[in-house]
Amino acid sequence: MGAKPSNNHAATEGKEWWRSPFSVFQTNLQEVDAVMDVERVLDIIEEHGADTWLINTGGIVSFYPSDLPFQTRNPFLADRPSGDLIGDAVKAAHKRGIRVLARCDFSKMSTHIAQEHPDWLFVSPKGEPQIYNTLYSACPSADYYQHRSLDILDEIMERYPVDGFFFNWFGFSETDYSRVYHGVCHCQKCQATFAEYSGGKELPDGPGHANYPEWLRFSNGVIRALATKISDHILSRRPDAALVLSRGAPVIYYEANNAFGRELWHHSTSENVSAHMTGLPEVSLMVNSVSFVDMPYRMAGEQPEHFAQYLLQAIARGGNPSTYIMGAPGRIPYANLPLAGEISRFFRDHKDMYGQLQPGGGIALARPDRLRAADPGYEDSVEEFRGLYSAFKEKHIPFDVVGADLIAKMDAEGLLDKYRLVVLPDLGALVAGAAAALDRFVEAGGNVVLTGSSGVTGHGGVELATAPSIMRVGTPDKGQALWATYVSTSAQPEAQAFHYAAPTIPVYGSYAHFVWKPNAVRIGVMLPQAPFGPPEKCYGHVTGGEPAAASASRYGSVIQIPWSVGRTYREFGTTEIRDYFLDTIRGVVDTPVAADLPEQVEMIMGRDQSGLVIHLINQTGARRKSFGPHVPVDGGKLHISGAAGTAELLVSGAPADIRNSGAGIEIALPRLDLYEVIRVPLAR
Repeated sequence: MGAKPSNNHAATEGKEWWRSPFSVFQTNLQEVDAVMDVERVLDIIEEHGADTWLINTGGIVSFYPSDLPFQTRNPFLADRPSGDLIGDAVKAAHKRGIRVLARCDFSKMSTHIAQEHPDWLFVSPKGEPQIYNTLYSACPSADYYQHRSLDILDEIMERYPVDGFFFNWFGFSETDYSRVYHGVCHCQKCQATFAEYSGGKELPDGPGHANYPEWLRFSNGVIRALATKISDHILSRRPDAALVLSRGAPVIYYEANNAFGRELWHHSTSENVSAHMTGLPEVSLMVNSVSFVDMPYRMAGEQPEHFAQYLLQAIARGGNPSTYIMGAPGRIPYANLPLAGEISRFFRDHKDMYGQLQPGGGIALARPDRLRAADPGYEDSVEEFRGLYSAFKEKHIPFDVVGADLIAKMDAEGLLDKYRLVVLPDLGALVAGAAAALDRFVEAGGNVVLTGSSGVTGHGGVELATAPSIMRVGTPDKGQALWATYVSTSAQPEAQAFHYAAPTIPVYGSYAHFVWKPNAVRIGVMLPQAPFGPPEKCYGHVTGGEPAAASASRYGSVIQIPWSVGRTYREFGTTEIRDYFLDTIRGVVDTPVAADLPEQVEMIMGRDQSGLVIHLINQTGARRKSFGPHVPVDGGKLHISGAAGTAELLVSGAPADIRNSGAGIEIALPRLDLYEVIRVPLAR
């Protein structure tokens, strides 16, 4: 039998400890690690700066002597003197004041359990189970996930005073570890529940099926309902125990990782953490940062500077950092751990500040709703979002990411009031309630920027009453229909003579034609397509009256850019495109901070109780697929309006070189190495 519950639980500070900053060290154990030295592991965790240990406990393999018939005991427990790794780990960790999170994975089960309970299994559209390394995938709709998982949690909670649970691969397993696509689960339970949900529609087989977008929403509902059931079950028995899931739990985790075969978005961690903290500030976030380059190469350590970006982007945006390794520490030589430890210890030493940290960008950049990932145009919206993200980041204009699906919630909770500007990147039709929320935002003095067909229904209806347009005409021009199309902020009076004034900005992606309101202020012109080959015939661009943008004011204002300027910048990368966008919206951008820094330095602005918390992250080492060693940056300056005249440089510890400048201060920065964090009190 396992260890008996302990009454001396030194690590837990009481109910909902996860609402305060915490730092995790995750050991993703292999079966052979059942015999590891827990005291040595805890020495390493403490030195790393972590206060929470995430350790394999149950599910695929139990690292404790489970008595449940649907658990498979780790055979190597027989070689451990106590026969119980979890009992030893919890007891030793709590003596040091370190919390323990029990890692469970209910996504797969052993062959003998699968053969006894075929109704628990994933079934492919071809009627086949999904088998990987002798393990059978389970379906979240079926009894193993829905009921037997609770029995496993009960057994763990009865034996060990763990501080919480982390569930891995908590979802529908369409794809296996080898990236083989198996399709949507067609077990009897899924067929019945999807038919009930959809009004009798057939289950799709995969993303190419017309019903797949609806299945994504259905499957998300199944997972959220299951998460709520499990969370309620745990909290009813152990209100001091956290539940960590990818969605629908008291603690949400985001996995920061790299992978071969896909394009790297260098700001993925920052984006995801920001979108969570702006829309769901009441839910703690753990950023699980992966120490290896990809799942098929778990012994190949990530580049240290790349791994550092995960942790730095996480803490700068308000997340809790987690370092995730394979096996017992020391068995696999991960080169990223020393640098990761430096950042984890910095976070530990400044927990009071991070406990107060809130988003402070002043501009809200909306991220496309991921539940629409299978809908037409979603990938184009993502590219538009990323182009605008890069424009703000490169010019050091502070902003936060908000979920497009959370705008109505943020309005209802007063969270939109933190912003002066909301930017919607070619989102198409908005989720229910968002348009009304944005109209209220504008009428209260806020500003909105729409690009492409943001806030436009599939039939051309304009959803925002405050927008400068009345309706969209037809479908947007796309593809080759836009080649050799341009916009300009100049009136182009000599276009008839084929002589053009700067700038001429290329239009890529889409351009939507609108009927504009009589009071709309038109900004610039569009130069329609003309021949683009051969060179002798490449002329003929004559303005036809279509604007490059338009605006309307009512207390606040709405600027509508009817083409995908972010996607164009993402594709072509010329600063002229970026600067066109920022010049067009300059009148509604108001920030207390300006920076004289290379565009490869990311500036993230937050707030605490006394003023601003500014993270500067050196990204000069950006490569196509990673971050390499950075180049130190000299001569940087920050200009801060409304500052009280003091500042702290928390990383370098250097005295702040401050000069009064107008209504604020100028800070001359010392050499910027990998990162710096600056606290600036504001005058009250």
